[in-house]
Amino acid sequence: MTVYVAHAPANREAGEALEKFLERRGQFVELDDGQTALAPVRPSDVVVLLLSKDFVFAPARLRLEQRALDAWADQRLIVVKLDKSIPPVGLRDLPAVDASFEAQREFKWQEVANAVRETLARPAASALDTGKPTAAPPPPARRRSGGSSSLLMFLLALPGLAAAAATGSIWLVNRIGPAPGTLDDLRRGIDQFGVRLGAPSGVTEWLFLAAIMATLLVFAVIAARLFTPPARSRKSRDATSVVRPTESRLSDAVFVSYARANAKDVLPVIEAAKAQGRDFWIDQKGIAAGQSWAGEIVRAIRTAGGVVVMCSKAAFESDHVKREIYLADRYRKKLTPVFIESAEPPEDFEYFFAGVQQLRLFDMPKAERPQALLSALGAT
Repeated sequence: MTVYVAHAPANREAGEALEKFLERRGQFVELDDGQTALAPVRPSDVVVLLLSKDFVFAPARLRLEQRALDAWADQRLIVVKLDKSIPPVGLRDLPAVDASFEAQREFKWQEVANAVRETLARPAASALDTGKPTAAPPPPARRRSGGSSSLLMFLLALPGLAAAAATGSIWLVNRIGPAPGTLDDLRRGIDQFGVRLGAPSGVTEWLFLAAIMATLLVFAVIAARLFTPPARSRKSRDATSVVRPTESRLSDAVFVSYARANAKDVLPVIEAAKAQGRDFWIDQKGIAAGQSWAGEIVRAIRTAGGVVVMCSKAAFESDHVKREIYLADRYRKKLTPVFIESAEPPEDFEYFFAGVQQLRLFDMPKAERPQALLSALGAT
């Protein structure tokens, strides 16, 4: 488990101070200024993002943002503000530790350390990231009773083996000589053997018979175990084929990413497209940034059949839209930018829109917009 402290090059001094503080508390820490290639963030890692005015203009800002949002999607991101500057879009509304007052940073580092410890103790939210059905969990570990069972069978077989050996010896002795012994002689020999050991007369041969039968039964059980398939195999195969998390199942619904300020322009188009048979997932109630961590929005995008982005000036200023586009890229969803007004995408949005066909919906009559949207999504 690694704690990555992501920072702008100009904030290296603050990053090193936090690094030393966390290392004194037993954490393995690496500094990340975005200019050195580091290992990908794993679900077991934590990213501490130091935000400042220098971060906004850092040459590797987009790369640092991507690593931070990787951690955010897995609930492994801790944001720390070093000053009162406005963070980049997508990070502005996330909960943050306020370390803007430099004289109190030692106390704030302790707050960060506590958040790191709590985050590391919490399971990551990426078990279902692939959007594919996951294998069934392994069956509960069964008590290892094979050793005691084998020992019990060995002990049950011992008397019969001893009785068989004694009977064989007596029979061989009777067979030696010019007049081989009969069955009655064998029975008398077994009885005399038991009397010499203190058993009453007439009992030993029946004890020998019972012991030998028990041994034969033990051998039959062992043979049945060797040549009979485990009784649980079919059941376990059936369980494996049906057990899968609900949220990992893909759907045909298209996720709609939009700014709430554009609802009056977006919702009529989506409702009209729905009326023609296409399924859409659209959030009309609003979900806070903290709740969307591995929550409803993340699951909806992960299982969606595609993502349509209703582009506008408000959308390009929306933290939610920025994170939703990032999640669409992370889960390799087909991205369809639909412009509902004339607006120039910022640099970080252009990165996701590169090579993707765009639809200028605002240039069309309102009556034609639902069908144009369906055509862009590949609907018939």
